[in-house]
Amino acid sequence: MLFSPPLFAEATAHEADALARFGIDPVYISWQLGSFLIFALILYFFAIKPILATMDERNAKIEEGLQFSEDIKVKLAEAEKQYADRLAAAADEAAQIAKDAHERAKALEEKASQDAIAKANDILRRAEEQTARDRAQMLAELRGEVSRLVVATTEKILAHEISSEEKARFNAAAAREISSAN
Repeated sequence: MLFSPPLFAEATAHEADALARFGIDPVYISWQLGSFLIFALILYFFAIKPILATMDERNAKIEEGLQFSEDIKVKLAEAEKQYADRLAAAADEAAQIAKDAHERAKALEEKASQDAIAKANDILRRAEEQTARDRAQMLAELRGEVSRLVVATTEKILAHEISSEEKARFNAAAAREISSAN
């Protein structure tokens, strides 16, 4: 090599003159090369190596942050899926509750309708019973009135007064005839 000290020692005079002509002193260059190597080593161990370590540490933190970010994205996706599942389940439950409420309302409406029909039938039955009682009472009153009229008419026709026994007998006969006519 050109700049190594043994080579400079072996250099010929012609080469020494050429180097001297350009202002190159082989000893001076050797010292500069040695200083530069020492400076480069010091720079490497005290500046570049710590900077590289810091950069590696930062890269590790960045990787960790990116991994954390990916983990968070996965967890967020899972949470959103769980939220969607819960929301769907809540919607299904709400639909079921609404369906049950509708069915209960329908059942209550049907029961109320049946109760109303039963009450109406009961009212009709009582009205029919009352009508039957009123009819029977009217018929009894009518029989009594007809019997009284028959007796009064018969009295006037016969122009004499009838005893209580005869009146009762005429009333019974008239009631039998009226009953058989209906």
